Amino acid sequence: MNGSGWPETFLKGVVSYLAPSMAAGALVELLREQNIDVKKVSQWVEENLSLWDELKPEDQANLKKMAGEVGSLDWMNYEWAVNAIRADFPAVTSLFLGWPKARNWLGRQVEAIKREIGG
Repeated sequence: MNGSGWPETFLKGVVSYLAPSMAAGALVELLREQNIDVKKVSQWVEENLSLWDELKPEDQANLKKMAGEVGSLDWMNYEWAVNAIRADFPAVTSLFLGWPKARNWLGRQVEAIKREIGG
């Protein structure tokens, strides 16, 4: 606009503000595509499956791009993930809340994804 960079700064702020809810929506869609349920998540936990490895390469690339535009990913943690899926997958949420092994697995998955995307 006036050379100050204000519009770019404003847009980056908006993206940073919306990032947690946008990422939550993406997580829910990913889990829907996987047709998750308690049985499937229990299997993932027991096998210590890597969620990052289960993502399609284009999804991995999109997450990396998003992280580069967002800045800090401090909001991306176990609590964020549980809250993201709570409404759409209540039984799976209960599994994470009630089973320490599942809780630990989800926390590790979120941190691994955060590392992969540069957080």
